[in-house]
Amino acid sequence: MRKGSKNIIVTITTAAFILLQFSVFSQKKFNDTSIIQEVVVTATRTEKSIGDIPVPIQVISKKFIQQTGSQKLIDILQQQTGLVLADNPLGQALQGYPNPFGSGIQLQGLDPAYTLILLDGEPLTGRNAGILNLGRIAVGNIQQIEIIKGPATSLYGSDALAGVINIITEKPKDNIASIQVHRASNNTWGFTSNNTIKKNKTVLQLFANRYSSSGYDLDKTVYGKTVDPYRNYSFAVKLFYDINARTQLQSSARIFTQKQFNNYLVYTGSQPGTVDGSTDESDWSLNNQLSHRFSKKVKLVSRLYVTGYQDNATVFLQKNDSLFDKSFLHQFLLKPEWQFELGEKQNEQFITGLGYNYEAIDASRYAAEKRFNSFYIFSQKEWHPVTHLNITLGARLDKNSLYKAQFNPKLAIAFKPLQKLTLIASVGSGFKAPDFRQQFLYFTNSLVGYTLLGASELNNGLLQLKQQGQIDASVDITPYLTDHTLLPERSVGTNIGFRLKPGNNTMINSGVFRNDIINLIDRYNLPFTKTNNQSIYSYANVNRVFTQGFDFSISQKLLDVFTLNAGYQYLEAKDKDVIERIRENKIVKRDPVTFTSTYVSSSEYGGLFNRSKHSANLQLMYSNKQHWLNGSIRAVYRGRFGYSDINGDNILDDDREYVKGYLLLNSSVSIAFKNGLQLQTGSDNILNHLDKDKLPNLSGRTFFVNCNLNLQKFFAKNKNNIQL
Repeated sequence: MRKGSKNIIVTITTAAFILLQFSVFSQKKFNDTSIIQEVVVTATRTEKSIGDIPVPIQVISKKFIQQTGSQKLIDILQQQTGLVLADNPLGQALQGYPNPFGSGIQLQGLDPAYTLILLDGEPLTGRNAGILNLGRIAVGNIQQIEIIKGPATSLYGSDALAGVINIITEKPKDNIASIQVHRASNNTWGFTSNNTIKKNKTVLQLFANRYSSSGYDLDKTVYGKTVDPYRNYSFAVKLFYDINARTQLQSSARIFTQKQFNNYLVYTGSQPGTVDGSTDESDWSLNNQLSHRFSKKVKLVSRLYVTGYQDNATVFLQKNDSLFDKSFLHQFLLKPEWQFELGEKQNEQFITGLGYNYEAIDASRYAAEKRFNSFYIFSQKEWHPVTHLNITLGARLDKNSLYKAQFNPKLAIAFKPLQKLTLIASVGSGFKAPDFRQQFLYFTNSLVGYTLLGASELNNGLLQLKQQGQIDASVDITPYLTDHTLLPERSVGTNIGFRLKPGNNTMINSGVFRNDIINLIDRYNLPFTKTNNQSIYSYANVNRVFTQGFDFSISQKLLDVFTLNAGYQYLEAKDKDVIERIRENKIVKRDPVTFTSTYVSSSEYGGLFNRSKHSANLQLMYSNKQHWLNGSIRAVYRGRFGYSDINGDNILDDDREYVKGYLLLNSSVSIAFKNGLQLQTGSDNILNHLDKDKLPNLSGRTFFVNCNLNLQKFFAKNKNNIQL
């Protein structure tokens, strides 16, 4: 462990100890400023106090989002304990495909593809290389974000192997009319309008957002920008209607569109050329929910969710305006679901439900449009056999038209030996279905010449390449024309921890976790090349990996105006097959400078790429209602992590293969006036940490200004002046 990492750990541990001691002696003085117990829905599919949840859970409040002043969901998420910003590194991507599709959230050491992202309880579609563009979600109408750590497949099915992030939008109780203007570095502009109209039994919410940026350039020596200019629009309408005392209707519609203006350098021959064009991304959804309570013990919730996603990219050579490349990705999902809730007591409910998924996807890099369907049924029962003990048992059965039925159970226990202490433990299985790219990709890079085939397209692809003369006639491809069906990736996840509330102003959470994954899908190259000496790649179930570690977080209220939050995560993530091969002296590395070959030792193996052993966060939030003043200072630390292989053995085992750890420091301050006007300013990445090659998502030090206006307060305070 490096000196910097040790200092971070010592600092956080010392701070936590001091705060704990302080809270014990300060409870009487600050009893009127207790930490609020949030109500959450993601963990059990029903409303529960966070103190009753038997699984690891974090909640990001609307207040925190507003205090940061951030307009980007990804920035808000990475400031939470155990949530790490994970790029699709250039060094690990094949040249030309897949491209680095931005950043996602890594949870418990598992890639972004293993975390299910929900918006109001329904899944977002449109992943590129396993990563969702979280820029599609505007933050202006978010009520709270709930994060479940560990497998949640027993309730939510595939893609919830690492956990769930549920973004819940507002359900206002009163009339609201507000606007915001956002201005930031890189010629960034944001405009938001949020309005709610409530009359009798009906609530109508209208939300609109426009966001644009000129992008940024981290390397002036390379033609084109690191991030190209773009602009996007988001619109949402939500309707809440109480049909009667027992029946409620909730309906919403949402649409997002974005245009990015592309301009970069390509090599079409001996001389480079420049291209320009645009990428158009859009998604829409309709989400309808009807709930009816038949009695105190029986409730039915019916849901119908429909969503579509499109990504179309076209670029042209500037010298003759000819088409250089055109690609598209279109996805559609239809998802009806019925959920029954049985039982009068909240902690002893039985929940069961069933649903159906119909999906269709079409892409320029797939041989044809693909359609499939799946059915699922889930159940969950809570028991309260003795005082202070809660047992939750759940299971889900998924049957997809592409693979065998998957059964995933989960057991969770919450025990309160003391009123202020809750012990939690859970164990459950999870699965992730092979994604479309891994199954159906049919792509040849026109510049480099390699070919990448999904497992389901491998046989057909090899036959076509052989017929076209791209595979030498002497190569026998018959042994490779076999069944290449991919199995779903499966895991068993265990979480054990506690929640401690030693005083009304202190909350401590800690836990250990372990995830064991089998049938991990990885890319491999076939043992022969094309006639142009370029490789043929495909996908197979090859690896067995595990992630394990612990996290710790503390929230402390101080002096009625300060809140201090601190968190730390320790992580190990390794490939079991690599560990065995190292023990058997089967892995040899070759130094790229001295060309000396040696066996890799166990101590040299650093685990999976793109994982940080140490990560931490620290937030000091200030809120003074009397003086209408708010402020925050927030720090995020990410320890060093493996980036790319340099010695030819395809594992992390050399200090030169790491990206150094870094610290991000952000701040904000705002002042509110009685006429409904609030002014906010701040800076992100104050220390101006940059790494143009390995961390292109960091744009350097930026500044922003927000102008928020509550129109109701404004017109009420200026009513006389307006009349004059």
